[in-house]
Amino acid sequence: MFKIDIKPDCVFSPQPMYLIGTKNENEAPNFCIITWMGFSFDKTPHIMMTIGGRKQTKTNILRDKMFSANLISEDIIWIADYFGTTMDEEKLKNDIQFDYKWGNYLKVPVLEQSNWVYECEVTKIIELDGSHLFLADIKNIQIDKRFEEMDLEMIDLKMLNPAIYAPYNYFSIGDRIGGCGEWKNHLLKTK
Repeated sequence: MFKIDIKPDCVFSPQPMYLIGTKNENEAPNFCIITWMGFSFDKTPHIMMTIGGRKQTKTNILRDKMFSANLISEDIIWIADYFGTTMDEEKLKNDIQFDYKWGNYLKVPVLEQSNWVYECEVTKIIELDGSHLFLADIKNIQIDKRFEEMDLEMIDLKMLNPAIYAPYNYFSIGDRIGGCGEWKNHLLKTK
């Protein structure tokens, strides 16, 4: 396979999307799509998230040091799209109907329509050139009751049905390819 070099840019970064929930100063909920997220583990599970520019979500996190991360599934993609494309630090995002409650562990808004929600407390903030990198402890995870019997070590992504973001487009999860350790069935020559 012959490869060529291209300029480093945001051309390919497929990843699950989350609606980040924060509380405005007036106690109103605020949600914003963030895709620059990853997970880490250092004694406890963590979320690593970068937010750039001027966003009410970033202002709220800098002030309160907490947020919720609400997994966006295919069935709520258009609610998420609304929150992700409606930007105004001075105005509430309430042009559409959505249901929320406050977190069970932290006072962060949790989108009722989300199947999988992390309640997070920020432990470290790294200021970058125009962005902030937030490291946050996952303090609680809320999942839809219908996933109660799911094997949490072998999560079925088709059941969760997360929407995947690849710059300016949304995708859904395809078929399962296989599991860890199955390489022997596919790469070793049979005798």
